[in-house]
Amino acid sequence: MSSCDTKTGVCETTAAPQGHCESKCGCGGACGGDSMVCKMHMWMCSFHEAKKAVMVEILKAKIQKAWGPKLEKEASAVLEVMEAKWKAMQAVGQAKDQLREKFEQICNESK
Repeated sequence: MSSCDTKTGVCETTAAPQGHCESKCGCGGACGGDSMVCKMHMWMCSFHEAKKAVMVEILKAKIQKAWGPKLEKEASAVLEVMEAKWKAMQAVGQAKDQLREKFEQICNESK
């Protein structure tokens, strides 16, 4: 959902569905039931959300250019460590499976 103050240009967004998905009113009730006010409010919020998305893309490109090589090395280091951690978790899972199988064999043995 988004909340945009059209006077200040401040927008807040969350991962929740947009207001028009949650209720009959597209702006989440800020229009007081007036469909034209609702439409204008939605367009104003959409403008601010789109502008913010463009700003994010511009910054992403500049960060990539300025810090890209260092961030690539950091990402490689994280990937290497996470891969080792993942393999260790798989080994623990396999060991638990083996132990369970052995217990089942012991329990199924005739006395």
